[in-house]
This record gives sequence, structure tokens and C-alpha cells, in this order.
Amino acid sequence: MAMQAILTAVLPLVGVLVGAGLQYAFGRSLDIRRQVELSKATAYSDYLRAFSAIAASGRSKEVLAQLTDAKTRVCVYGSPRVIHLLGDFERGGAVAAKNMPLVTKLVVAMREDVKAVAGVPTEEDLGLILFGPSWR
Repeated sequence: MAMQAILTAVLPLVGVLVGAGLQYAFGRSLDIRRQVELSKATAYSDYLRAFSAIAASGRSKEVLAQLTDAKTRVCVYGSPRVIHLLGDFERGGAVAAKNMPLVTKLVVAMREDVKAVAGVPTEEDLGLILFGPSWR
């Protein structure tokens, strides 16, 4: 009878402790995943921002530093597909005018990776928006 009273008193406490531990572990895991996703999305948008700045105003030291920083973060947080496409673009000389379809594929891959919005536009639409009517 004494053992039953002890179990009745201790088991709820053990349940609360286990529940609190699991909630902490899952909450921490979720926070880490959120931070990684945010870092990834920021790296992608910073890369595209620097890329656009170079196209619009040339290769200043400041913009090149921003581009290098963004590329480094893409290498850390980016998906294998995005990193592969970015590598292909860099191997091709990193000149958008020569690699418009590849840049468009890179943007599509970034959008798919962050899953921030439902659906992915066509490469045709993105190419037209990014490079104008003569993009192909």
C-alpha cells in the first residue's frame, strides 16, 4: 500500500518533468530550424540584391563585398541545388548577359527552397521580369 501511494505521488511529477523536457527540446529544435530558414532566405535575397546592384551600377568595392558576403552565406545555408546552380553560374564567368537562363533557374531554385510563397512562376516569366524581352 505504501508503494502505491509513493507511485501515485511520484508518477505525475515524472510525467510533468518528461513533458517539460520534451517541450524544451522540440521548441529549441523548431527555433533552430526557423533561424536557419531565415538565414537562408536572407542570404538568397542579399545575393540577388547585390547581383542587381552590380547589373545596375557596376562593380564597386562595396557591392562586391556585399556579393561575396551573400555568396558565402548561400554556401553555408543554401540547398545543394542552389549551390550547384550558383557554382555553374560562377564557372560560366558570372556574367548575367551570357547566362540569363541559368540565372533564372537559380532564382526558381531559391524560391522553391525557401517555400515562402505558394507556387513557383515559370522561368519564362522570371526571365522576362529580370532581363527584359530579349532574355533568351
